[in-house]
Amino acid sequence: MKVIYSLVFLTIALASCLSNSAQNSNGGISISATEYDKLLKEKKNVQLIDVRTPGEFAEDHLPNAINIDYNSPDFKTKIGSLDKSKPTFIYCLSGGRSGSALDYMTSIGYKEVINMKGGIMKWKSANLPVTATVVSSDWKGMTKDEYAKLIQGDIPVVVDFNAKWCPPCKRMLPILNEIQKEYEGKIKVVAIDYDENKSLAKSMNINDIPLLIYHENGKVVMNQEGELDKAGLIKLFKLK
Repeated sequence: MKVIYSLVFLTIALASCLSNSAQNSNGGISISATEYDKLLKEKKNVQLIDVRTPGEFAEDHLPNAINIDYNSPDFKTKIGSLDKSKPTFIYCLSGGRSGSALDYMTSIGYKEVINMKGGIMKWKSANLPVTATVVSSDWKGMTKDEYAKLIQGDIPVVVDFNAKWCPPCKRMLPILNEIQKEYEGKIKVVAIDYDENKSLAKSMNINDIPLLIYHENGKVVMNQEGELDKAGLIKLFKLK
């Protein structure tokens, strides 16, 4: 019986570990911010790469990270020039770009690539340390008062926090605009670019995009993280 109990415990423990990580076909893994932090401290002689834009990197990044922009024309050249035998940690804002980088890097022979699920958004929400190249205390973008006015009205207001580099965001935005036209007078959709309104996003503790915030009479009714198709959005907004 003790052997059986031990096997059951081991199975549960393994399932728990796997539920917090994801592995791609070539052996690269995506893990949570806290797991990422722990592994980063344990591994020796690592390469830590921030695949966001130089502007994003300047505002905040993990200590000792280097910046190689995933969307830059020379990304493959720069990534290809690094030591593929070293443990390589990668991250972006919310995990999309670094997830794509993970697939590419393992496909060209990187032996060990570790991606952070949820990106630096989840890292900061876990109160883990960041540093900055430039420091600015100035509020950037839409203010809290402007946002409060935006969500007022007699019909529900859906705020869509998105970004130009975010594939799910780009897929959902035209669908949301289409829904607003089809259900004119029943719903209002407002798109807010995360990169242009980081001060507002930070003040609202937004840690993932795409994010839909559904308001009625200026009050938050529900939040929806991640991508939905048109049918899912219509159902979520109770338009049918």
